[in-house]
Amino acid sequence: MNHHDWGEQIPASGGPSGEADHTRADWQWREVLPFVRKGRGPRQAERIPIPACTVDEQVYQQCSSLVIATVDKFARLAFEPKAASLFGNVTHYHVRWGYYREGCPPGNNSNTDVTWHPPVENLSVPVSPFLPPDLVIQDELHLIEGPLGSMVGIYETAIDALCERDFPGAKVRPKYVASSATVRQAENQVQALFARSLASFPPSALRVDDRFFARTHESHPLECVDAGRLYVGVSAPGKGAQTPIVRIWSALLQTVYERQRAGAGDELDSFWTLVGYFNALRELAGAAALYRQDIPERLQSWDDHRGLDSTPMELSSRSSSLNLPSMLERLGRHWSEDAVLATSMFGTGVDVDRLGLMVVHGQPKTTASYIQATGRVGRSCGGLVVTFFRVSRPRDLDHYEFFTGYHRRLYRAVEPITVAPFAPRARERCLGPLAVALLRQAREIEGVPVDYPWRMEQRVRGGIYSEAVSMAEFRHSAEVDALPSLFERRAREQPPGRRPPEQIVEIEAASELDRWASIAHDVRRVGGWANNNLVYTESSMVREPQRSVVLGDAQHQLRQLPVAFENAPNSLRDVEETTQFQE
Repeated sequence: MNHHDWGEQIPASGGPSGEADHTRADWQWREVLPFVRKGRGPRQAERIPIPACTVDEQVYQQCSSLVIATVDKFARLAFEPKAASLFGNVTHYHVRWGYYREGCPPGNNSNTDVTWHPPVENLSVPVSPFLPPDLVIQDELHLIEGPLGSMVGIYETAIDALCERDFPGAKVRPKYVASSATVRQAENQVQALFARSLASFPPSALRVDDRFFARTHESHPLECVDAGRLYVGVSAPGKGAQTPIVRIWSALLQTVYERQRAGAGDELDSFWTLVGYFNALRELAGAAALYRQDIPERLQSWDDHRGLDSTPMELSSRSSSLNLPSMLERLGRHWSEDAVLATSMFGTGVDVDRLGLMVVHGQPKTTASYIQATGRVGRSCGGLVVTFFRVSRPRDLDHYEFFTGYHRRLYRAVEPITVAPFAPRARERCLGPLAVALLRQAREIEGVPVDYPWRMEQRVRGGIYSEAVSMAEFRHSAEVDALPSLFERRAREQPPGRRPPEQIVEIEAASELDRWASIAHDVRRVGGWANNNLVYTESSMVREPQRSVVLGDAQHQLRQLPVAFENAPNSLRDVEETTQFQE
């Protein structure tokens, strides 16, 4: 139980000037919430609060020691200057709001003028920047592939630059630790994504089954000591698509029931829940209909037959993400759930050790998907995977004919990952937003300090105050001119075959910045130096857009407003452009 005394120190002013010397002795103890106070003291709590934040704004203000996130969020770096605190780029601490940069205050009130600090400014004190992250742990590396992988790879240019630290005589870059159960030609993937060389663990040795850290041997399929996973292939020529499914499911469900009635122990719990894996929602929906009617009717052919739940659990894109935690918790209970219908989402993040029985309906498109999906069963005490192949599908038939050989070298059949961060379409989509992200988040670019105006955009009384128009004046400032060469150097670090022509990235990046400067000049010419009709981004959810923007979207383009960078991604999964229909 949590019964430990707790208190927290925060930066405090070091003197009349309001400047702190940033030493621990200069800090003060913070008041804790009344309901957790111990005795009469306002600065001591009777228990430790959970040190976790789940809202983006809280994460930015608390400067957490550990941040858990998805790569999708990289795209928000161009839109949210407060995210600079993730890289230690802060200038002040506010007792109520936390860490921030001057000019990017948290809790901005749209009924005020431009503000440099949060409300009650005398509660703010200057602080020194923190060191940026020095360790990046990337789980499920094999999922960063294709268009998503290309987007992640080019945005890693900004992540790497923001995490770089200067030490006497050297620049220190963060270390990456990545994990994957299904990977091939990882050297090229790591080089393309992170611009790093690869050191694999455990390392290769003289014998394939002895790597010093791990020793393996090929076991017999019927070996019962430390049982693994048994794969069975089924094909039924001339029986159509539905009849084999009904008979396979009925036989598996009924056999487990009969073994339980015969007195089998708790070890049979692993096979009580049957997982059906499908490659498409259409096939899943068809199997759900069979589960509700045809399979129960088939089970009635046994005198003592198993009764089934009326509705199977479904783990697919049709399931609400809010219900997933409770569904997985329910799935982890002993003797729970007769069946689970799942799609590709089952292969990532479903860690339920008790599952041991699966039917795969058709060979998945990639061997990596097949390994990831079937690897979710048989983790605790062995598992059985039945793969049903349709004869009418040439690919299924090919895998059935070479079933044994394919499974004996399953990991050798994993397809190489395709990642091309500096491909033409990736450059077209990302170079502009990437430049914005670096200007708004970095303390310095290529050793050149970044001036404060780039980060400023606030909703104020009567509209939006933005410094995006400053590009008209500072297009050839040192920090802006450093961006094209930074991108070009990153492109030169790509593996052979994925490296763009020399100087093309630098030229295209300069062209993107020129377009931004051109729009800024036009806005200045029409409205003068006090005009703020050019903003980084403008929401179009409530009202129609009215301003020129740097980070464009479909609404601004539809109304033919000037846009510097079209279709700027809000998420790295937004790979394709928005399609517009005109009445």
